Amino acid sequence: MGILLLLLSILLFWVAIPLGVLFLIHKWVSSGKPFKVINRHAYLIAVSIDQLGNVVFKDMFNTILIKKEGYSFGNPDETISGVLGKNKVTKTLSLYGKMLAFILNKIDPNHVENSIDEL
Repeated sequence: MGILLLLLSILLFWVAIPLGVLFLIHKWVSSGKPFKVINRHAYLIAVSIDQLGNVVFKDMFNTILIKKEGYSFGNPDETISGVLGKNKVTKTLSLYGKMLAFILNKIDPNHVENSIDEL
């Protein structure tokens, strides 16, 4: 059943995306503040993709980014950065996890720590 639902959701996603984009463009054009609308939607889409990545790559991330006793990736309501942040606080990041957290924090100071309570 899970495989069937996955295939249906992928199909629906690809069929619905063009309609969603058309409605979004209409909203951008008709709103008095198009940048604010675009920026908010971009943020929400980025968080959604991040949450999807947390689920899709959970086994790989659990293997290479954290120690065995660390807080696991895979919760669909959490972002990759939030899980990295939890593991940074508990000192359960692997070397690669520390490197990724360092890079994210260089781009956006305290990003992984701030992402813990983001959701």
